[in-house]
Amino acid sequence: MGLTRRSLTGAAALAATGAMGGCGTLFTPPVTTLCPESLPTTGPAGPLTIDTHVHMFNGSDIQIREYIAKVRSLDTPGLKDLAGILQILGDAVAPSGEAELTALRDLSARLASACSPGEAKIALSAYADVQHQRSVQALKSAASRMRGRRRLGSFRGSGETVADAIEALPDRYAPMAARRHRLRSARGSGRRDDGTKAAVDFVVHQLQYRFVNLIEFLNGYQVRSGRQIDLALCHMLDFDWALAGGSPTPTTIEEQIDVMEQVAILTGGRAHGYAPFDPFKQVAHALGLEPANPFDRLAAAVMQRGCIGVKMYPPMGFAPFGNAFIPPSFWVGSSVPRALQRPDLGVLLDQALGELYAWCVANAVPIMLHTSASNGPSIPFRETCTDPKNWARMPDDVARNLRVSFGHFGDTEVGRGSTTRAQAYAALMGKPGDRGGRYYADAAYFTHGLDNPATVRDALRALYELTATRDAPLAERLMYGSDWEMLLIEGGDTTAYLGNFVGIFQALDRQPTLRAETPLSDRFFGLNAARYLDLRSNTTNSTRGRLDRFYSAYGVPKPAWQVKVDRSAALGA
Repeated sequence: MGLTRRSLTGAAALAATGAMGGCGTLFTPPVTTLCPESLPTTGPAGPLTIDTHVHMFNGSDIQIREYIAKVRSLDTPGLKDLAGILQILGDAVAPSGEAELTALRDLSARLASACSPGEAKIALSAYADVQHQRSVQALKSAASRMRGRRRLGSFRGSGETVADAIEALPDRYAPMAARRHRLRSARGSGRRDDGTKAAVDFVVHQLQYRFVNLIEFLNGYQVRSGRQIDLALCHMLDFDWALAGGSPTPTTIEEQIDVMEQVAILTGGRAHGYAPFDPFKQVAHALGLEPANPFDRLAAAVMQRGCIGVKMYPPMGFAPFGNAFIPPSFWVGSSVPRALQRPDLGVLLDQALGELYAWCVANAVPIMLHTSASNGPSIPFRETCTDPKNWARMPDDVARNLRVSFGHFGDTEVGRGSTTRAQAYAALMGKPGDRGGRYYADAAYFTHGLDNPATVRDALRALYELTATRDAPLAERLMYGSDWEMLLIEGGDTTAYLGNFVGIFQALDRQPTLRAETPLSDRFFGLNAARYLDLRSNTTNSTRGRLDRFYSAYGVPKPAWQVKVDRSAALGA
């Protein structure tokens, strides 16, 4: 197959800038956009809805065994049993990036000549079913082998072993989807399952095609909400040095970017990636331990490959800035590889982060950081590296101009009773031109939004009222986010998340003290994200400008989110 014009110009541009070349999609024909009406939409007249915090990875994109054993088992010790099953399972079950790209091209070719919503559904179901059967059969075989070794325990507080939960999985994709639908109908309120079933369901998703999971999200996650997701921001993760001693995932970061680029085209701009940046990997490159320059890969992903921004994960062991002030002993004996446990590690981390931030400011590139004290391989990493006080060390020029989203708003337990960390992060937000003038936050993984939304409503109302008289009221800075697929590990009706938040904000919109010219719900579900992402400014050096060029290169029609952003008077000129 010959090179496309875009392939030639893209490759030349990458070579000229010193960025990485040879990525799969630069040298293969791209997929085409799914036929109209294949994905549900409220159309150009509906309310703008942006999910700023989504994941679309599978088990070949992260070190899933290490993640479950070292990270999730801190919260749920019984998950070590599941990590053991995954060790037996190996890396060959989850579709690799190469396999996914092949499937995407085949799907595109199948639908190119005769496409309809019904035909698209049949084609997608076929991919989903074949991979589901393969995954469940492999899981059942691995569970049987581990049960035979008598090494399988049960989850703390649960009477069900991991093997029992796996044995109960339907062998076909459709019955499992139907079972989830019945559970949704029965629960309604989003009550959670026990940890065993939720963790096993999470793993089943991790063994599926990424595009199948994303389309399931776009098709079904909006049940009962009255909204459809116009734009989903899919965050990629890079734990190579944080969890695996520098060993890459079966599907490398470069290949994951290839896949995300094609999915952005397939969905007609409904989903775009956030490219990951790990400062440990950048330090390793500077020390000659990592051959490729991670920053070059990231720059190409954002400037040419359809990625919108940058994702970072501080609880893996680094502060957003000020690492030079952390004693070197902090990293000794941790999950950080010994080759990086140097007296000057903190200084080297800050140098890598400083260069990234300068580039993001110069190119108006948004960045999102996980700020909850969770999902790290140790309690000290979680607490120290996500402390809001770290942001006081950010240089003034960066703090005034960097577009930042505080992922999880500092605490996924907003709604339990304490909003201390959320208040601390809100206090970092300043008026435009001042420190924190472009700081935002998302409400992703607010788990009480599933089982007790009234507590989340009350906590958010208090936070809105507390900040109402500030230069940067939270009403203008808080954004909707779900943290799907990670939300699946909570169990229960996770599809209720969006609908429950719609209910929360319908109530908040009626609060006399919170009423404004623009409804609070419109800001939360879309307008604040459009400002944070710079989606209105159609300039060369803007997110919107980069996406317009990306769509033009691949023949993607103007997405509905662009029409909605352009018509919104609340966003200004």
